[in-house]
Amino acid sequence: MSKIHYIIMILFSFLFVWAFVHVTQSVDKEKYVEITVSAGDTLWGLAEQYKHEHQLSRQQFIEWVMKVNKRSDDQLIVGEKIVIPVLKSNSENQLVANKP
Repeated sequence: MSKIHYIIMILFSFLFVWAFVHVTQSVDKEKYVEITVSAGDTLWGLAEQYKHEHQLSRQQFIEWVMKVNKRSDDQLIVGEKIVIPVLKSNSENQLVANKP
């Protein structure tokens, strides 16, 4: 193999390692709002309810919640606590999303 092939293989190896590390990084749940699921709540509805507090599409919101909360489906259980992609405010420790 020529030197260029080795260089390309090394670059792809670094790219693969970088991608793996980037994808497997966990989210710091302490930075995000935790809510208690109420009767009638759905991930779609929560994405809509908090749409002004995040920059994600509804689908991205749902995927984020499922990934961070390690869920295999989108069914919510009344009373369970889930983290949503809404940042807590840095000032006075108030929530950015102050929803009922």
